[in-house]
Amino acid sequence: MRRISAGCGRAERVAFWRISLLVLALMAPGPGWGEAPLTSPPPRARPAAPGIDAAVAAALIAPPPRPPGAVPLSEAVAAEALAAQQAADAARHAAEAAQAARIEAERQVAERVAHDEGAEAAEISPLAVASSLFPRRRTSSVVQRFATLAAIRAQERAQQQTAAVAVPNRTGGPSGSGLCGVRGLAGRELPRITSTTQGCGIARPVSVTSVNGIPLSLAATLDCDAATAFERWVRTEALPAIGRTGGGVTQIRIMGHYSCRPRNNQRGARISEHGRGRAVDVGGFRLADGTVVTVEQHYRRGPYRRMMRQMYQAACGIFRTTLGPDSDRFHQDHFHFDVAQHRGGGTYCR
Repeated sequence: MRRISAGCGRAERVAFWRISLLVLALMAPGPGWGEAPLTSPPPRARPAAPGIDAAVAAALIAPPPRPPGAVPLSEAVAAEALAAQQAADAARHAAEAAQAARIEAERQVAERVAHDEGAEAAEISPLAVASSLFPRRRTSSVVQRFATLAAIRAQERAQQQTAAVAVPNRTGGPSGSGLCGVRGLAGRELPRITSTTQGCGIARPVSVTSVNGIPLSLAATLDCDAATAFERWVRTEALPAIGRTGGGVTQIRIMGHYSCRPRNNQRGARISEHGRGRAVDVGGFRLADGTVVTVEQHYRRGPYRRMMRQMYQAACGIFRTTLGPDSDRFHQDHFHFDVAQHRGGGTYCR
């Protein structure tokens, strides 16, 4: 490496000195500079030779001689272009055939996969790929959950359609006959309620939304016997007991209606009258001034104690069963009223 670099440096120095000497020689004054003309003389015209010039021009313009048997240039170009076009078409047809074969193979694979998974027969697009990385296949639990939800929604839609066709809505009020033929009951009739639990269900249920123009906190599903008794109790006992206190009643607080369950939610107990739609639980009232009167807070104490006891005691006879805070530990926050049949046709009021 040192020898190569030394040789390159020596050659550069020699070239540098040669160029320097040449520049100095050109710049040095001499007799040649004084004799040099200021301008170069113009070139002389060449003598005219018409024959020779025409021959040269013809030789330059004329195409080169074509060998014997050669195809003209235009025909050769056309033939070459046609051959290239044919080759391109053949390649394109081959590529299309290969793509069609690949798509057909993927379609067959997709059909086999769908058949193996038990999917419904459906037309598969020829552009669909056999498999992809995303999204991942749903797990069996997810599929089962969505299938259950779909079945529940389909059943609800069928019930709604049946109710809309078979059961016309009837609203109660001052100008109508009301539910169950009672003028003060408002709401609508419902289709028959059945249950797999023996003893539950309602043959002709109604959904009560207001009584004598006073809305319920939630719609109560009852049979007509319980709804009729409830309307009578509100009209003849509850409203007169409260009167214009706090501006009057603006809402009746419902804590229980139809529910297929044992009595007091105790395992092993008999089916509650709630499971037959023959019972309603009242938790209290809302007054016009915003006061909420409840069984739990005002049955035993406070300014509303007397009216709460009065309306509860008056319910015995209108209903066949009345249970309240003085009955047991299960009824400390509500009045339980039902129309159950007792032996001898009597009542059970505690």
